[in-house]
Amino acid sequence: MNLIPIPWIQLSLSALVAGGIVIVATPIVLKLATKWKLLDVPASTRRVHTRPMVRLGGVAVFLGIMLSLIIFFRLDPRLYGVFLGGTAFFILGLLDDLYNLPPPVKLLGQFTSATIPVMFGITITNLTNPLGGTILLAPVIDIILTLIWILLIVNTVNFLDGLDGLASGVSAISAGILAVLSLFAIVNQPDVAIWASIVAAASLGFLVYNWHPAKLFMGDSGSHLLGFMIATLAIISGGKVATAVLVLGLPIVDFAWSMIRRIKSGRAPWSADREHLHHLLLDLGLGQRTVVGLIYLLTFGFGLVALMSGTWLKLITLGIVILVLAGIVRLVLHFRRFTP
Repeated sequence: MNLIPIPWIQLSLSALVAGGIVIVATPIVLKLATKWKLLDVPASTRRVHTRPMVRLGGVAVFLGIMLSLIIFFRLDPRLYGVFLGGTAFFILGLLDDLYNLPPPVKLLGQFTSATIPVMFGITITNLTNPLGGTILLAPVIDIILTLIWILLIVNTVNFLDGLDGLASGVSAISAGILAVLSLFAIVNQPDVAIWASIVAAASLGFLVYNWHPAKLFMGDSGSHLLGFMIATLAIISGGKVATAVLVLGLPIVDFAWSMIRRIKSGRAPWSADREHLHHLLLDLGLGQRTVVGLIYLLTFGFGLVALMSGTWLKLITLGIVILVLAGIVRLVLHFRRFTP
């Protein structure tokens, strides 16, 4: 596909500012949280880390994204929805990091926060028809689908935050893919490309401190914010939700599989366990950096396919994603059977 003239100066400056703010702010957050003893103490075998860790890195990510959006602000009603919705999700995640909110309260907060961008016109109005053309959604249906989409991506990124650098790196890749997508002539959203580059750079800035062995975690405040930003940017950039689905295909399928598995076993969908994709790969004997690098590679590969393919190829690739996850699960179960 053809690209529009790329606003290199704005893209570069916004990325540098966002990444720079996060890189400067993160050590300050780390120092203050340590001083005030705001630490995540591992209390179960599902936790990969073994020592108390600061998990308020999302504060630095929030500052990097929101201050950069303000600095490079352009008059666009949708941006108000991004500001307010992102802030609401950040505050909700921060409260959960500090006070460990009950799951029903957290879910209600997520639903309430997800309605904010809808009030500013950020909705999924149509879907691409694999047989050609588009499917226009009825007003009520588009709101329901938008809410489901935002909650899905927020919780998917939240579930990714289980290994050092995983959520921040996958978020950077996803936002980067959306930035490139926004520069396609068929989409022509240079402002959205700048917003997405801000999210990507902020994620990379945090990755400097979050790469294994991590100095701190982003916590729910960071994962909720990044998930919200990716979800809304996918809607704004020409409604390219299918692209985001494919880029995040592996973690989305992992999230869905986790929900189904827990319900089938009679547990609450939000109950914690150690059966996520990254846990399964660790059980195969792979190191944290190897697992994270492998998921990065798959995410980037699926992202390239999403940029260069039509709807049918996206669906076929998503099917491959499901088969990949099923293969890993089968391999781990076989490995466990023969491991004392």
